[in-house]
Amino acid sequence: MTNKLRSSTGEILGQLARIAAQPYEKAKEWKKLNNKKVMGCFPMHCPEELIHAAGVLPILLQESDVPVTVGHAYYYPFFCGLTRSVIDQAAKGDLDFLDGVIVGDYCIQVVGAGEVLGVLLPKVNNMFFRLPVGNQLWTLADITQALREIKRDIERFVGKEIEKESIRDSIRVYNKNRSLIRELYQRRLSDTGILNSREMVSIVKSSMIIPKEEHNVILENLLTSLANRRVSKKEGVRVFVSGSLCGAPKYDILSAIEQSGAVVVNDDIFHGYRYVSTDVNESEEPLEALAARYVEKNKDVPCPTRCDPQSNWPEYLIDAIRKSGAAYLVILMAKYCEPHMFFYPDIKEAMDKAEIPHLLIEMEHEVVSLESLRTRIEAFMEVGQNKRRARG
Repeated sequence: MTNKLRSSTGEILGQLARIAAQPYEKAKEWKKLNNKKVMGCFPMHCPEELIHAAGVLPILLQESDVPVTVGHAYYYPFFCGLTRSVIDQAAKGDLDFLDGVIVGDYCIQVVGAGEVLGVLLPKVNNMFFRLPVGNQLWTLADITQALREIKRDIERFVGKEIEKESIRDSIRVYNKNRSLIRELYQRRLSDTGILNSREMVSIVKSSMIIPKEEHNVILENLLTSLANRRVSKKEGVRVFVSGSLCGAPKYDILSAIEQSGAVVVNDDIFHGYRYVSTDVNESEEPLEALAARYVEKNKDVPCPTRCDPQSNWPEYLIDAIRKSGAAYLVILMAKYCEPHMFFYPDIKEAMDKAEIPHLLIEMEHEVVSLESLRTRIEAFMEVGQNKRRARG
C-alpha cells in the first residue's frame, strides 16, 4: 500500500492498463488467494452489488482482441462482436475459471449467448436476470421482484442468505467507486489533456474486473497523483464520444480520433461515463434502491436497450454535448448492435437539426483498416471546421 501511495500518475495508469489488457488474470489470482467464487456477468445491467454482497467476485465479461475462430461453430457471424467473442472464449476454455455466469434479457443476442454458454460451460452455474423494461408505474415493483428472484438464485449458488446489511455495504463500496471515477471525469473536463480517452477507458474497464475495494484505493492514489501531473493543456476540437454500448471501444480508434486534432472531453459509452453515471440510494431498502437505480440511470444516460418511451437519447446527447463544450459528436456503433442501430436515425435527425456535426464509426470485432478510418476522421474534422469558419 505504501508503494502505491508513492506511485506516479504514469505508474498508476500503467498498472490499470495492464489489468485492462488481461481482464481475467486478477480474478484468477483473487479466486486462488481467497478460495472464493467468481461470477462472470454480461454487460450492461448486471446487479453487481448483489453478487458482491454474497462474497462472490463479479466481473464483467470482456471482448477479446483475439479473432473469433472456434466460436464460429456455436454462434452466428452476424451477431455483435462482444457476444461472439465471449462464446469463442468459452469454446476455447478461457472462461473455465468461472463458477457462475449471469445473463440478462438486455437484447436478443445476449439472451442467445447465455443459452450457448450453458452448453459450453456445463460445470458453471448459469443464471438469468429478468430485467423489466420501460418506465411505467409498475416497472419499479417489477424490477424489485426480479432482483428478489436473482438474489434467491445467488443465495442457492453460495449456500447462504445475503443479508441486508451486506447489500448496503456493497452499495457503499460501489457508490464510492462510481464517485471516484466521476471525479476523474470532472478533472478531465476542467483540465483538458490530463487524461486521454485510452486512459479513461482503462480506468473504467479495470474497475469492471477487479475487486472494487482494491480499485478504490488505486483511484484515490491516482486522484492524488494527478495534482503533480504536468501535461500541456491540449488545444483542439472538443469532441463528445457516444455509443459503444456493451464492449470497450478499440484503443486504436480512440487514438485516431485524438491524433486527428480532436480532444475528447466526455462520453456516454459503457466503458466510460455510462457505467458510473448513477449511484444507488444508500438510505432506502436495498433491493428497492437497486431497482430505482435502473430507472434513474436511464434518465441520467438513456439506454436503447431499456425501451423507455419517456427517455430521449438524442435530446440527452444534445444537452450533454453542449454542457461539455464539445463541438462535434463521434458515434461508435458496434456492428450488428440492433438496439443502437434502431436509435441511430433519430440521433442523426436530431444532430442535423441542432447543427452538430457527427461521424458514425461502425466497429467490428475483426480488424478494420485503420488508415482508411483515420482518413475518414481527419476529413470529418476538416469539413466540420470549415463549416464553422463559414458560419463565422
